[in-house]
Amino acid sequence: HPSAMRVGPVLLLVLPFVLVPLVRWSWAVKDAANATAAKQSIFESSLRNARLAAARALDVKQQASDSSNKLQRELEAVVQKRRLDGALANNSLKLLGAAVRKAPQANSGCPASRKPFHVLLTATGQVYQQWQCRVMYYHWKKQRDADPAGACTEMTGFTRLVANNGEPDGIEKEVPSAFVKEYSGRDLNRFMGYRVINRPYSVVQFLKTAQYKAIKEDFLYIAETDHIMMHPLPNKAELGSPMAYVFGYMGPNPNHAKVIETVWPEGGPSGYRGVQPIGPSPVVIHKSDLERIAHPWHDIAVSLKTNREADSMLGWVIEMWGYSVAAAKIGLRHQEFPDFQVEPGGLSTASQLRNFETRYWLFHYTYQFEYMLDGTACRPWTIGEYSLDKRHFSDVYPVP
Repeated sequence: HPSAMRVGPVLLLVLPFVLVPLVRWSWAVKDAANATAAKQSIFESSLRNARLAAARALDVKQQASDSSNKLQRELEAVVQKRRLDGALANNSLKLLGAAVRKAPQANSGCPASRKPFHVLLTATGQVYQQWQCRVMYYHWKKQRDADPAGACTEMTGFTRLVANNGEPDGIEKEVPSAFVKEYSGRDLNRFMGYRVINRPYSVVQFLKTAQYKAIKEDFLYIAETDHIMMHPLPNKAELGSPMAYVFGYMGPNPNHAKVIETVWPEGGPSGYRGVQPIGPSPVVIHKSDLERIAHPWHDIAVSLKTNREADSMLGWVIEMWGYSVAAAKIGLRHQEFPDFQVEPGGLSTASQLRNFETRYWLFHYTYQFEYMLDGTACRPWTIGEYSLDKRHFSDVYPVP
């Protein structure tokens, strides 16, 4: 149709102006949609990442909190354990400090020759030794306070060293004390019930403790529970030269040669000649010397006690032999004081009792006083009609 022919060219001219904007608009809409989708994707991804980061942060915070709580609990447990474990040591250190503060201390007016010493009273936790410790401590304080040297006394410290289960025994508030382990029942069976072996064992343990390191004095007086001080004790010991008592029943002789050589082979067959008739108490000794002899003393005492021949020959003083042989082995020569102490009994001689009240520093009540009513002294280890013996009070305190 002629009119249609006229319209066609017009459409061809107009159509580009219509279609191009339409195409561009559709592309723009598509691009906008794509951009929106991309932004939505980015937003959702960011949101996911934020949520993951928040979750991780919460998890880290929770882990940190859990770890902190765990560490806090562990720290509290450690502190509590240390409080429990250290309570005894702290208490002993307080008591030790109190005893030192109460004792007369050094001052500028004291002579340069003054050598303060610390009592180391070896004991067990048995009632038998508890009451003896209390008596001993009472008389130590009495003689310390009566010392003519006054504030310059050499008697300045005291520790009761108790071998038990390592726990307080009830009198530590009265007598400054330190507690260590004693040998177990199985060990004592090996030693045939010989509890005295705990003395060197307790000293070896004590030397490793804070209580020992807190002792300010350079010298120690190793005492026994049944020592009563009769006079202030002067310190005549020197480094490398302790002071000791001479025990008449411990004189080494050729019969001891073989037994001594088993624990001191370096001494040879004549080594017994170098062994002094001394024990570990009473002894005043420098701390450095005690540190040298403690382990040999213990080890030799154990070796002798578990040697049937030695045990049969040396008997109940075998731990003392352990000390005297150890001293010879390490070359620690002791000054010998025959009047360091007196060990009286029902059969004491007149010469032993002469000047009794002024002659001795210590009264060692190891022997019994046994008499018949007519005054006749009984033979050793028999009970008389009149009897005074610490062994009557093994499980109870003496009656006042």
